[in-house]
Amino acid sequence: MEEQRVSAKGKAPRSLSEVQRRAKSKAKEEPQESGGFSLDPPSGTRDFFPEDMRVQRWLFDRFRETARLYGFEEYDAPVLENEDLYKRKAGEEITEQMYNFKDKEGAAVTLRPEMTPSLARMVLSLMRAETGAIAAVLPLKWYAIPQCWRFETTQRGRKREHYQNLSLNESQP
Repeated sequence: MEEQRVSAKGKAPRSLSEVQRRAKSKAKEEPQESGGFSLDPPSGTRDFFPEDMRVQRWLFDRFRETARLYGFEEYDAPVLENEDLYKRKAGEEITEQMYNFKDKEGAAVTLRPEMTPSLARMVLSLMRAETGAIAAVLPLKWYAIPQCWRFETTQRGRKREHYQNLSLNESQP
């Protein structure tokens, strides 16, 4: 089988509509079981087969190239965050939409449902390490393509596992 590659002109190896058609046909299939366990991923998540990864990688690479062209730097944060970070932003009700649990040390942690609180935590940490003044770290030209998780009802175009924001964050004093 011949491997599809991105051409020199930067075109995606497969169209997004092909990937969407394939996903729809997979969704209509009955869940398959093997040896007492389901072969389907958990509800609201998906497998990325090689052709899906080629499309995703192509899209994310174009985004990264554009961000770098304008002087932005990529950042990331832990996938696992302290639950309090999100409660402070949105209150107790947010915990109903998070994958939260106690770790083996008893700490309340969550899979990040969004990136903004993690970014704020990182900026505050950077400020503290510098001089304590926000001007010491501004302007920030950062971007992220974070994978996030929310425990909510899945529907068309809304999964529990998702890439959110593709955010560009530029703050100036």
